[in-house]
Parts: sequence; structure tokens; C-alpha cells
Amino acid sequence: MLKKHAILNHLTTLPQKVLSLHGVEHVTEFVLHDLCNESCFNLQKAAYLVDNPDFDCLKGVAGFSAREAYDKDIIWETPELFMAHMQKAPFNQKVRSIMQTSMVKSRKSDEETTALIGNYLGLAKPSFCSWPMKHDNQGILIYEVEIGCPVSPDILKNGACLLGFCPIY
Repeated sequence: MLKKHAILNHLTTLPQKVLSLHGVEHVTEFVLHDLCNESCFNLQKAAYLVDNPDFDCLKGVAGFSAREAYDKDIIWETPELFMAHMQKAPFNQKVRSIMQTSMVKSRKSDEETTALIGNYLGLAKPSFCSWPMKHDNQGILIYEVEIGCPVSPDILKNGACLLGFCPIY
């Protein structure tokens, strides 16, 4: 219960942090990194993708790997250093390189999308959450945990939805 409370408290700090980066590109990487670190959902790897059926496109937006994590305490204070780090992070670059036809338009299930993308990214046991976004897009977070997420899938999904407020570059 204490961990759940700490996570919910952590999530409430994200909007203010995002606002502090007004005009900075790739805010999604900051938010994903913050959601995945050990003080929040403690995910080992995560890939955030957006599916746009109108343009028949599934695009990788940001990736997180705990092995490539940046110091969580300073990402918001030194955005230039964090962005340079993420630009070189192999897992993030692999996720960002994903560009394929829409899974939604081709009527693939989230489970099929997770299996396909998870396999491409080398995730051993991928899990997912997905949510509708504006303009009929769909966000999907494909992730891997070592021991198990410390909160329910609903809380993870609610936190992941914050990614939908970030611009896509």
C-alpha cells in the first residue's frame, strides 16, 4: 500500500515537470523515463508507440531500458544532457526506428502487436497497456518487468496515458 501511495504521489508531480520543459523537444522521453524508473513503475524496458490508422502508420516514439537509464534525479534539471544521452541510447533508438503499417487499420489485436514488437525489441515476456488518443490514434506501451509491476494494470495504464499529452517528434 505504501508503494502504491508513493507511485500515485510521484504521478502527480509529472504535469508540473512537463510544463517546466515548455518548448523542449522529445518531452515524451522524459516522461517515459520518469514513469519507468524504480521510484515509479520500476519497468526494465518499455516502448511507447502511437498507431495512426488514418495515415496507416505505427510509429515508435520513445524507449526506456533500465540498463541505459540516466540519473533520475537530474533529468528535469539538465534537459540538454538527458536528451544527448537518450539520442545515443540503443534501446531508445531501436524503438524510435519502428515505422510500419498500422496494426489498428489491419485489425491486429493489441496482443498481436505486443508479440510482434516485443519480439523485435527482444523482450522476454512483454506486457502492454493501450488507450485511445485524440484524432482516433491509439497509444500502446509495451513493457517488461523483472519481478512484477508494483501496482495494478489500471494504475499503470492511467500513468502511461500521460504520454499522450506529449508532442510527437
